[in-house]
Amino acid sequence: MNDGKPRVRAPELMDSVQLGLDTTDRALADLERINLWTLGLEAARRVLQGRQTTGDRFQTLLDIGTGSGQVSSVLVRDSRKRGIELRAVGLDFKLCHLVIGRRRGHRQLRVVADAEHLPFRSGAFDWSLSNLFFHHFDGPENRKILSEMRRVCRRAALVVDLRQSGAARLMARILLPLLGAGWVALHDGWLSADQAWHLEDVREMADEVETTDLRKRFPFRFSLVMEPAEPNSTPQED
Repeated sequence: MNDGKPRVRAPELMDSVQLGLDTTDRALADLERINLWTLGLEAARRVLQGRQTTGDRFQTLLDIGTGSGQVSSVLVRDSRKRGIELRAVGLDFKLCHLVIGRRRGHRQLRVVADAEHLPFRSGAFDWSLSNLFFHHFDGPENRKILSEMRRVCRRAALVVDLRQSGAARLMARILLPLLGAGWVALHDGWLSADQAWHLEDVREMADEVETTDLRKRFPFRFSLVMEPAEPNSTPQED
């Protein structure tokens, strides 16, 4: 059950094209630190590792809305420890996010593109992933993004995001200042907690596609795993 609070819909500052490079750099650094201190990477780790098979040594991942690329870089590193060579492609509509990620040495190739119209052929990747991206969009936009994520993957499309929770909103307002977040991260972090989807709404959207798993993740996240649009598909020739 949800807590009865309606979902807020408003633009986040990080989505603005007018945000300066230095300000964006600081905000991405804040987000990376917040992810580490709030266990924000664990859900993505668990949902991918739970489905990877070490017998398939070479795998590919498309990280949609990658930001600095922190999450996919961690997944690449962790996969390597398990004997899997995971190659990641980070996709973002803001070039400056990708530039900053490259400066920080995050391991991924980088593409500027629109998540609703992915510039890849069907079945181009083993996995598609969005992490803390789902709450930026309304229902019709998310349905289009989910469709595209399923189209370009061969194994599964993976979504990890915040879920609507009064406790999450309270913790965001307490923890983010304590973690030294700057004004952009404070604004967007608080707004993200308000924009998070109720799990019932996610389930309704997920029911429209082939879903293998939708579950709560500690502390205030959810994971959604979807079958590819064409199961066991292989990349199509141009």
